Amino acid sequence: MKGAAPLSLLALTLLGCVVPPLVLLGCGRRGPPVPPQPRAPAAVGALRAEPRDSAIVVIWSRPGRNEDGSPLTDLLEFQLYRAVGTPPPREAGTRPAFSLLATIRVEQPDNAAVQDGQYAFRDDGGGAGLTPGVRYTYRVQGVNRRGQAGAPSVEVSVDFAPAPPPPVGLAASAGDGMVRLTWQAPPEPLPAGIPPVRGYNVYRSLRPGVYASQPINAGPVVETQFRDAAVQNGTTYSYAVRSVGIERPPWRESRNSNEVSATPEDLTPPAPPRGLAAVPGPDGIALIWQPNVEPDLLGYLVYRREPPALTPIRLTESPVQASTFTDRTARPGVTYVYSVTAVDRSPRRNESAPSADLSVNVP
Repeated sequence: MKGAAPLSLLALTLLGCVVPPLVLLGCGRRGPPVPPQPRAPAAVGALRAEPRDSAIVVIWSRPGRNEDGSPLTDLLEFQLYRAVGTPPPREAGTRPAFSLLATIRVEQPDNAAVQDGQYAFRDDGGGAGLTPGVRYTYRVQGVNRRGQAGAPSVEVSVDFAPAPPPPVGLAASAGDGMVRLTWQAPPEPLPAGIPPVRGYNVYRSLRPGVYASQPINAGPVVETQFRDAAVQNGTTYSYAVRSVGIERPPWRESRNSNEVSATPEDLTPPAPPRGLAAVPGPDGIALIWQPNVEPDLLGYLVYRREPPALTPIRLTESPVQASTFTDRTARPGVTYVYSVTAVDRSPRRNESAPSADLSVNVP
């Protein structure tokens, strides 16, 4: 039993080492656990409403953050509310009588269009339609997956009015870096109550049937034609035109005209090569010229004719990239006339006019 005391002392020592941490865990301010505060989505941005044909299109932007500024990662849907009629005066302390018009899913909605983070809902009034002369007011709020709704957006109002009929006979012709559109005005006389056409808005898209909310023209086009120079060669564009019944935004637009597509293409050939010179040698006639500077240059074609023939023959089967060429088929004692053209990389393989003729007498 002589070793019992030291063992007991060791056990007490170990307990002394263990107990204090346990005691520390129980220290501090006591109280019920505080649940994390829920994070509601921030209000949607850039809400606007635009009359289109027999409907009003409501457009808004998807929020990217919660109300507290944290990233919004659990947005589920949008709730779109509408009030019909002129709202009471604000100073009376009343609010417009809003009712839920539609619920729009954030991902792949079946009742709204989505493009570049913007949602567009078409309010056609259902079976009864919208009533001309009546004011429609809208607001939108986001809802997260926990069912928590964010703050309502700003309210936008539209005084609904009939729209003019769409233009007819839209046609497109593609050129070099441009597309020219032409159309005809709607047939007259217009039905009673329909506003006259004040101009036209032109819409362009890379996807047929899907157009941005803003036209590509700065203001309504008065004439029945439009030249679109903000295009790239080799890209196919779709177009639609709408009649405008109001001279300032928000435009009172018709429905789309017929849709047309066009693909502008490079029609401009390179410049003719310059400085063509020849040096006869034992291996043939060595030709040299100044290189062209076009960025889309593919190469050069070399031509030769033997007077009195007037039509040259091509010596190069395909364009050569170097600005030199040796004619190894030249015969001694014969006079030849040479010329060179430049060819670009476009699908059309545009060829320049020939260079100045160079006459060479083979010794």
